[in-house]
Amino acid sequence: MDGLRISELARSAGVPTSTVRYYERIGLVPGPARTASGYRAYDAEAATRLLFITRAKRLGLSLEAIAELSGIWDGTNCGATQTRLAALLDAKRAEIADQVRELESFSDQLADVQRRLAAQDVPAECAPDLECCTPGLVEEVPIEMSCSPARSDASEPVAVACSLETCGPS
Repeated sequence: MDGLRISELARSAGVPTSTVRYYERIGLVPGPARTASGYRAYDAEAATRLLFITRAKRLGLSLEAIAELSGIWDGTNCGATQTRLAALLDAKRAEIADQVRELESFSDQLADVQRRLAAQDVPAECAPDLECCTPGLVEEVPIEMSCSPARSDASEPVAVACSLETCGPS
């Protein structure tokens, strides 16, 4: 039999066979020839393409971006591929920088809650809004909610499960 079986191709790129099948299904890897017994027989071009895809995935690129790059690259167009890859990597780095800023802000928020917890006396009972466990957090992150009674006569307050408060006629 000429060509690589799917398990050999997958092993050479360090991915599971299910990934190869998926890439084939979505068109990133071309469908291979089949042997007389129905086995997939991948050629060297498929192995090269799969290696290209796995390396691009390791750079954090989406499958959509990889499909775009594969179309530009097509095994030979290195200059245009590098130019587009550089732009995609710039965008990826900007995305990561945004995520880092968000995580740093969240970490600061957690540290602030820890400081407030350490500075307060432990209450005998927790309040239903957990203010005793998250001091100051409720004021910093307000939750907006509008209440609409489940029935037409809104003379009685209606319990709102997500806030543990009641809403009545305005």
